[in-house]
Amino acid sequence: MRSIYNIPMQANAVCAVDYDLDGDMDLIISHGINKYTYWGGIYMMKNDGYGHFMFLDSIYDTTGWVIYADTVFSKTYYDLIFQIPNRINILTTDGENYTESSFCLGEHVNDFALGDVDGNGFLDVVFISSLEQYWGIIYNQGNDSFSSPTYYEMDNVPGDITCGDLNNDGRSDILIGSLLCEIWYSTESDFSKQILNYSGSNVSINDLDNDGDKDIITFSDLYAAGICCMYENRGNNIFDSVNSFRVPEGCSDFFVTDFNNDSLPDALFLTYNFNEKGYILYYNQGNFHMGEAQVIPIKYYGEARRFMYCADMDGNGYTDIITTRQVFDTTVAPSSLEILFNDGHGNFVENPLTGTEKNLSSDNIALTCYPNPFTEKTTIKYTINEKCNTTVSVCDLNGRKIKTLFNNKFTIGNQKTTWDGTDQNGKEVTNGTYLIRLQAGRQVTTRTVVKIN
Repeated sequence: MRSIYNIPMQANAVCAVDYDLDGDMDLIISHGINKYTYWGGIYMMKNDGYGHFMFLDSIYDTTGWVIYADTVFSKTYYDLIFQIPNRINILTTDGENYTESSFCLGEHVNDFALGDVDGNGFLDVVFISSLEQYWGIIYNQGNDSFSSPTYYEMDNVPGDITCGDLNNDGRSDILIGSLLCEIWYSTESDFSKQILNYSGSNVSINDLDNDGDKDIITFSDLYAAGICCMYENRGNNIFDSVNSFRVPEGCSDFFVTDFNNDSLPDALFLTYNFNEKGYILYYNQGNFHMGEAQVIPIKYYGEARRFMYCADMDGNGYTDIITTRQVFDTTVAPSSLEILFNDGHGNFVENPLTGTEKNLSSDNIALTCYPNPFTEKTTIKYTINEKCNTTVSVCDLNGRKIKTLFNNKFTIGNQKTTWDGTDQNGKEVTNGTYLIRLQAGRQVTTRTVVKIN
């Protein structure tokens, strides 16, 4: 099957990013050192533009999991960021050569996240230590270096950490999953803390009701059945617990993103009860309510653990599901990566869904962006040769919509619009690569644009 690929043993985390900047999503997989192959490190797979993958590159490294691919130092190519004991490593490239930098975090660090906490336009690193019961931060200085770590003690044991601007002040705030989840608001002088009502071993910041501000969803698997709690952003640093829903026993990680393109983020859960299910998906119905659970089965091969990531891999405009399987011995189970492609109608299938959905050389639509990279604004020029409903939008590399630039029911001919590097609320986005998505009738095409200083 096209969607299953053999990869090296002991696969860990996986992420998707347009690593070669050619307009489609490539795959980055981390691997622990294996006693049979004596290899561990980073394995890269290139997308041919239609959801089929081939080997791109590999980098030997004995430690560390790739957690993020983002523009921490580089403003053009993506950096690969992974954690090793007590430190964080950042692998940068100029398109040909790699350079690795290492920075101290602290004792017994077990998770980290990225965000522009001080609002200076550069991504900082926040991290937690469950054993030492603290969280900390190193600030990006903007010259390929970080500040020394600053630490903050916690009243509860932290289990997860993420970042997001919760009060629209241009600074990323910190959300920490714990026995009672904690928000640490970034201010000009320091941080102010707020305690949420419930526990959460996993936390996520998303605009759950599509009203322009960031809400919170937490997931805890401490009970016989997991509990998800949703908090509505009321403004003025007020978050109200508005709804919760139960998740079947055996769920672990979750990924929150829009799977059906209704601008409402849905919740996907990965099960660790391998013999029964693969994924459980809840579609967001609006007003902080989730629909009935949809089971998305995947076959159990005997792997020790699974890892997941979600992104549009075949360019049809819908978010797909990527699964890696941690295998220590291929005589017991195959080491593989699997992609389930989203057809936009509630089905996740084995083969890419390109065809008419993605046709970059179509006779009916054309799309160009210039200048690219850009600093202040880029012009999007497109041609529609048949009268149809047309939408031009800006998305991040996970397919999440950032801004709608044009939406008209009857469009034909040569058109153009501009993007000034801001989101739907007029706030300037961080530097990096974004997708310009043109949908004309049933056809979809995308181009990447790079925003730089």
